[in-house]
Amino acid sequence: MIKTGTPYLYFYDECNEALNYYADIFGAEILEKLTFEDVEYMEDESRKNCIAHASFKLGESVILANDFLEKQSKEKGSAKSQASIWLELEKVADITILEEKMLASGSKSIIKLEETFWDSLYAKIEDKFGIIWELNAQK
Repeated sequence: MIKTGTPYLYFYDECNEALNYYADIFGAEILEKLTFEDVEYMEDESRKNCIAHASFKLGESVILANDFLEKQSKEKGSAKSQASIWLELEKVADITILEEKMLASGSKSIIKLEETFWDSLYAKIEDKFGIIWELNAQK
């Protein structure tokens, strides 16, 4: 049977920027980061610094990420949003701070912070890389 599930995020040559953004916004700990050059995958010299594999930690969760191996553009991608990640926050006050920080950095609100029928505060935000973050804090 299934032992665990791990989100894997794909980017359009913006993975390194996204990792730095998540470290800044969420306090993510970057565990591993290998470039195409590091793994000797050099189909295009201009992409040598793109990320072939990375992992980062949010709370107790580990998330994997990389840039698409083949050169792709956002316009030709199959979907604008590549993933949605649910973050359960420890305190109600944390969600307000995180929402403000994300919106100030250029992310856009999909669902503004609101009280929910499941007795939480909740917000849904898309970051500038197309990743959707669902922020939840139980009251």
